[in-house]
Amino acid sequence: MSTTLWIGLVVAIVVALMVVGLLVRAGQRRKMEADRARASELHEEGDRTQLEASEQAANAASADAEAGQARVEADRLDAEAVAKSQDAEVSRERAQQHHERAAELDPDTDGHGEGGPPKAGQRG
Repeated sequence: MSTTLWIGLVVAIVVALMVVGLLVRAGQRRKMEADRARASELHEEGDRTQLEASEQAANAASADAEAGQARVEADRLDAEAVAKSQDAEVSRERAQQHHERAAELDPDTDGHGEGGPPKAGQRG
């Protein structure tokens, strides 16, 4: 083989390797751009998911606060019911005492009245 042929062969191989190198680099660039685009999409999705999580946490905190207020209101109403029940018991006891005292004072009874309220048709 002549020297010119060898030089031509080496140049052809070098050019072929350069073309292959350029194609490989172009493929790598396309892959990097696709990876960047996918990473950007994932970042956006992560941001949306984080926002949803924050909203859900705020909703949960609000519901918890409402439940706490409801518990406080229920406790207040329970206390009010107990107080009213106690007031009713005191009123019943006072009424009983008044009836007993009235029975003691009433000249038409023997002083040991039944202690209850007058029955319908009786004078009080």
